[in-house]
Amino acid sequence: MRWSRLFLSVLALTIGLAVPATAAPADVRVLTWNIWRGGLGAGADNLPRLLDQIVATRPDVLFAVETYGAGEQIRQALTRRAGKGAYSGTQITPSTTGGDNLWIFTRYPVTRTYPAPAGGKVTAFNFGGVQVRLPGGGRLNLFDTWLPYTDPWNGYLIDENAAAIRAGLPPRHTPAAVAAAETAQTTYLSEIIARHLPPGPALLGGDFNTPAASDWTEQWKDCPNHFGMSYPLRTTDLLVEAGFTDTYRAAHPSPCTAEGRTWSPQPTERMITPQRIDLTFARGAVVTGGQVLDTRLPRHGPGVFYSDHAALLTSLRVN
Repeated sequence: MRWSRLFLSVLALTIGLAVPATAAPADVRVLTWNIWRGGLGAGADNLPRLLDQIVATRPDVLFAVETYGAGEQIRQALTRRAGKGAYSGTQITPSTTGGDNLWIFTRYPVTRTYPAPAGGKVTAFNFGGVQVRLPGGGRLNLFDTWLPYTDPWNGYLIDENAAAIRAGLPPRHTPAAVAAAETAQTTYLSEIIARHLPPGPALLGGDFNTPAASDWTEQWKDCPNHFGMSYPLRTTDLLVEAGFTDTYRAAHPSPCTAEGRTWSPQPTERMITPQRIDLTFARGAVVTGGQVLDTRLPRHGPGVFYSDHAALLTSLRVN
């Protein structure tokens, strides 16, 4: 028998039970960033400046990749200087795996830490998450991700094609060869979706080590720096098919006017083609904004950026 919500509410009040209210929407700021060798990749004195950049974004959630020993300093900097109260830091990757790669930092109370992946290719070096309670009472799952890459890397193959076309030569690699060069990425993300993602509202961010598939379809082949090329990439489309939204592309629908490249701000890794490989995906949320951070704070003066990856800042409303 199906009982009406009104009848159940009256019954609950009659016997003195609390009626759970619908959770209020929450506005959430998410920073996704591969900080490059614990913030030291851009120099031994770089970490304090990188912390300044993290604090300046005032994130509610930070998905950190290549954290490598900087976790407690990040947590303390956010707690002391972001103006949003105390933050927790959950170390997703045990140090015994070769380094504490993935951490999740948040000002929201953590109500659950998900067990490390086991029994397949995916390990805690690649993926893990927590559940948090939002201010309005809702629950949100947070998952940090680093996907391994196929060698040769497909981003370099795409760029080699661009260099050849720009020089008036035929592309060096077929679209099929470029697609085959994301086999590892597709394999790992398929396992994550099939075995390790629970239902419900969720954010998933990190370094996917492959360009976003939606940017390289036939529709966008004539964008600047695409050189008339399209590629049948697959990895990130798997999340879209699982009900997730590519948050940056939701905020900026056209790759022609908003490339969103995150690899790489370093002059030694400057690419011809836009490589948007650091991503935040959302399910059960509305995207209200998104931007790539790839330049130094003005107060730090000239110099190289703080990481070899740009940071991605996303604004969401979670219902």
